[in-house]
Amino acid sequence: MTFELSRKLRGRLRSWERNLVCASALLVLSAGGATAQAPVPFWRVARLSGAALGCLDGRTEAELEVVACRDTCAPIPWQLDERDAGGEWALPDGPEPNPDDPRGTVDANDELLWMAADAGRRLRPGEAPADAGCAVEIELRAEGGSSWVYAFAVRAPAPRSPVRYVEYDPLHDTVRAARVAIGFGAPTPRYLALRDADGQSGPNLLDRLKVRASARFFGLIPLGRDEDDIQWEFVAWHAGPIRVVRSERQWVRLGWGLRTPIFRTESFVYRDYLELPVRLRLNFPPTYFFSGIEVQAALDFRDLRGWALRAPQGPLGTVGAMPEDVRRGVNGLDGNWLALEGPTVTLVLRLQLGDTFASLRHQLLYREDADGYAPEAAPGEHPAVGFRLTEWGRVDRGNHWFAAVATALPAGYDLDAFVRDDAAPLAVDAHPLPVEPRAATPPARASGHGGTRPHGGS
Repeated sequence: MTFELSRKLRGRLRSWERNLVCASALLVLSAGGATAQAPVPFWRVARLSGAALGCLDGRTEAELEVVACRDTCAPIPWQLDERDAGGEWALPDGPEPNPDDPRGTVDANDELLWMAADAGRRLRPGEAPADAGCAVEIELRAEGGSSWVYAFAVRAPAPRSPVRYVEYDPLHDTVRAARVAIGFGAPTPRYLALRDADGQSGPNLLDRLKVRASARFFGLIPLGRDEDDIQWEFVAWHAGPIRVVRSERQWVRLGWGLRTPIFRTESFVYRDYLELPVRLRLNFPPTYFFSGIEVQAALDFRDLRGWALRAPQGPLGTVGAMPEDVRRGVNGLDGNWLALEGPTVTLVLRLQLGDTFASLRHQLLYREDADGYAPEAAPGEHPAVGFRLTEWGRVDRGNHWFAAVATALPAGYDLDAFVRDDAAPLAVDAHPLPVEPRAATPPARASGHGGTRPHGGS
């Protein structure tokens, strides 16, 4: 009897042991899942203000090393964009540069940028650079988990990744990104070419970015202005591995020898998208003198016949093959994005409105040559796609902003997932990290992290 009880007891103990091992394994897996690297969309750019960088404040760019860890830890592409004392972007190159003082030093109003998908796992003991003087752990929290990058102060010159996600050609005022090359040389972009897998650019597909405004002065006199009425002067630029920033002075001819006040505007070109923000100040409500105000902004392409058009409502048809009534129907749709799906690239155009413009009605705009919308000479519109802004009655005086954002995605990309993932929150937090330097720095560190993904998401 005693023998039987003992054998049963031993069996139960073995069963409890197996259950304990399984439970422990589940706990380990659960803990690993809670801290696993999040599947951050490849086009997202992470940024952090200089004020959040703690002990790195006052350090020079040459002393700053930014790394991420996967199998090993290695530098990733990053850049420091500075602001001057007035809060404007400090652009050190161009006809009228305005470098920060001191230049190349981390200040509270500066911004550190890197590709969010380049982040990795947490740093392990002994993986910090051997000569690290201070360290900051930066956590990116997205739906599905967290990922990390680390910023260290080391002896200059700090190791750098050889990867550059964008390149600027100041002679031709052109930026080469992953899938497209974008050219300026005018108040609005006038060049867009697709890049192949070898980085070679095809023909120019873009005639211009059109901006058309119409209204009635005191309800009687019709007025109209377009992009050719925008006067401009190129001011300065700054190019890093993450983005290119261009600055211009612009003003608009109003007629009768009058013009708008001169304002400064920037363009931002990243690996996968372009931002064209517009900031303006109204000294009185726009409907004080004008009625029937309508503003149109559209990318006028040279020839995208055969590309598919899509909007939040779903597929809308094929460029060059849509009947006139279908084209008219597109122009009656409300929406803030539309896409052109080509054989190698999908181009997504989005409209972002500041809070003070929330009352505006924004509708899709679609035109082809046959619609008679192109007053300029050839090549005409094949097609023009963009947005119409109407119902200005509730816009007040003051400061306002809106932005056009154009994104280049791989062909066939899930557009519903793109819109959802682009709107998903991405939290970035920085914390001081006690430095536990390793004994030596392996030579592989200087090779750079992310060098196998120069185009990202391909």
